[in-house]
Order: sequence, then structure tokens, then C-alpha cells
Amino acid sequence: MFESLLEELIGSADGIQARGEGIAFLKVAQSVYPLTTTTYLGLNIPLGAERKRFVQCVYADSWVKYCVSRDPIGLSRLASLALTLPAPLDWSALAETPETGKLLSYARAETIGRQILSMPLRPIVGETAIFFVGAGMPADDWHGQKKAIQREFQVLASYFHQHILRIYGNDAESQILVSARELDCLKWVAAGKTAWEASVILGISERTVRFHLNAAREKLNCLTTTQAVAKAVSQQLIEC
Repeated sequence: MFESLLEELIGSADGIQARGEGIAFLKVAQSVYPLTTTTYLGLNIPLGAERKRFVQCVYADSWVKYCVSRDPIGLSRLASLALTLPAPLDWSALAETPETGKLLSYARAETIGRQILSMPLRPIVGETAIFFVGAGMPADDWHGQKKAIQREFQVLASYFHQHILRIYGNDAESQILVSARELDCLKWVAAGKTAWEASVILGISERTVRFHLNAAREKLNCLTTTQAVAKAVSQQLIEC
């Protein structure tokens, strides 16, 4: 979706490396929600004091692009993304203007059309990060579901962003604590309840329960919910 954008940011396609697999976290999110694509763009992620370089990475449901720049990406090079930086943006609401031309050209390059929502993420170590979701659905359906998707993905994307920072050695423990709602979901799964049964007990949707369980797995560095439950019990986060 953003290969041409990456080339603009890096300055050369030679600096972009392709990876064969995407991130399971995004695949799960995409399977739970009515989306055709989920994409993460992280810029100016520091690699550490010994290597004073910055990483740019785009993760999507089925591919990964990894890039390295020796210098931070400045605001002047982010001009094509300027509209996406201040607040969540529904691209389908954009009118044709010189300022929106770049974004709309990215949207047209996709079969999903213009049903794209971008959400900037709060910086933790001076980075810039944006999360994108896209859906192949009629405009009326999109407008009906957009609010819920934005609300839940704002949290989900934040979790994922923290995961990316940990990969590159920027661990912020205070930012990745398992929330009380996530522990509630783990507790009921530990008691033998299904995600649907837990949703009825907690008064939330089954989709939201799965969302919280997935977030808990990521925070606890577990591949399965069973492992997350066992780890939460061993750390006395929940009682079994």
C-alpha cells in the first residue's frame, strides 16, 4: 500500500528490505474485524546508543518492509503524510485538493478504494507512528462501523506499537502493564468460559473480549491464550 511512500522517505528502494511474513498480531486483528488490510508505519525508531540510526518499518497482514536511515526522517520529508499526523483521519471524507492528492493516490492504488482510516500513535521515544486500517465495504456500512473500529483500534494499535518498540530494544514497562479488563477476560477463560460466555458475563461484545485476550497475549509475550492464562496465574495476576 505504501511502497511508493517508503521510497520517498528513504530516498532509494535499495534501502528497503522485504520480509516473507507479516505479524500474527495484525492477522488476528484483521480476522476479528471486517477489514481487508491493516498496516503499521513506524518512523524514527532508535536502534540504541551504539548504532545511532533510525528504523522505519511497515507491517501489514501478509508482508513486511524494513528500512534503515542513518538520519531521522524530518518533517519536510513527511509532507505527504502531514494530514494524518494530528488526529485520526477518514480518507473517504477527503475532498480532492492539492493537499490531499498524495493520500488519495495511495488509496486508489488499493482495491479497497478510499475506505481507509489512519490513526497517529502517541510517541514514547521520540518516534512517529501511524496505524492504517482499510475495508472493502459500501460507504454506508463503513460509516456505520467506523466509530467502533476507530475506538477499538486506537487501543489495539497502541499495544502493537509498544510491541514494535520492544523489538528494537525500547522497552517501557510502565506502558505495557496488563489492564484490569484484560485480566478479567483471562480470568473467565481460566474458569473455562468461552469468549462468548465471557462477553455475556462482562457485558461487552465477543469481539471486544477477543481483542483484550489478544492484547494480553502480546503483553505477556505468549503465543496462545492458554499460555497467557498460565503466565498470569504464575505471576499472581489472576487466581485460577
